[in-house]
Amino acid sequence: MSRALSVSPAALARRYARLHDAGLVRTIGHPSWISTSRNLAFAEIDLEPGSLAMATAVLSELPMALTLDATASGTCLIATLLAPSESALATLLLETLPSLPGVRDVRAHMATSALKSGERWNLRALDPEEAARIGGPQPPRARAARALDPQFRVALMAALGQNARTPAAVLARDLGVSEQKIHDAVAVLLHSQQFTLRTDVVNVWSGWPVHIWYFMDVPPRQLSAVASALTTHPEVRYVGTAAGLANLTFDVWLRNLGVLHVLEAKIDSLSQTGAKIRRQIILRTSKRQGHLLNDEGRFTDRYVAPPN
Repeated sequence: MSRALSVSPAALARRYARLHDAGLVRTIGHPSWISTSRNLAFAEIDLEPGSLAMATAVLSELPMALTLDATASGTCLIATLLAPSESALATLLLETLPSLPGVRDVRAHMATSALKSGERWNLRALDPEEAARIGGPQPPRARAARALDPQFRVALMAALGQNARTPAAVLARDLGVSEQKIHDAVAVLLHSQQFTLRTDVVNVWSGWPVHIWYFMDVPPRQLSAVASALTTHPEVRYVGTAAGLANLTFDVWLRNLGVLHVLEAKIDSLSQTGAKIRRQIILRTSKRQGHLLNDEGRFTDRYVAPPN
């Protein structure tokens, strides 16, 4: 970033620290397979009036609930769910969620593929020349072990998921290994694309404050073309096919609510026969990728590690 912005590393570090301390940004990470997992699902959880806070509090502590978004209706939560197995996901959807106090109904959309995911979306704050100056991760040393101990790999990815800017010395102390082993392991995870780093910004402060989830049922013959076309829209952060009431799920961040109908007109034009589409406007995100947010949408220091 220093080369891209022509700002000293020290100045950038101070600016990032201020944003971090204000709860506006977190640099985190997750195993790269999450967005393509067969045990990933999106659930629309309908609630009794007045039970949103209780349901949110319970689900916030659930590791399998990666992200929680409250809709404008005030009686619906959209939960991004990740389970360690198919049976665990079935239990979550059929038993755990319906039995929560205040839950009236659970509509599940089982992910079948991901064409675009959040870590590949950016704010477009840099022009192409500036972005080109940002280098990729350094390759591992020639002497670095390519195969990591499974228990160590899981522990390291969990630590990076909480804060990917944790100093190597701290990680080495907490995990009981040398700093060099930490450097080598991180390089291996990134270079082999086993682990994905991302810097998440609170959307209200990002310049893209309006968050909307869409659930779309597209004629099967058009599904692939419509899904691919959606990935080209700059507002679209996630696009995935699904099995459920909708066969296409996607979420968008918009500059303002006024462009909503323009976007939806573009989306409608993608389907020749007029697909069924349903929107859920998000007013509050209380959990994102395991990180708990406060009522203002800012990151707190609380983190519930997802399944690894």
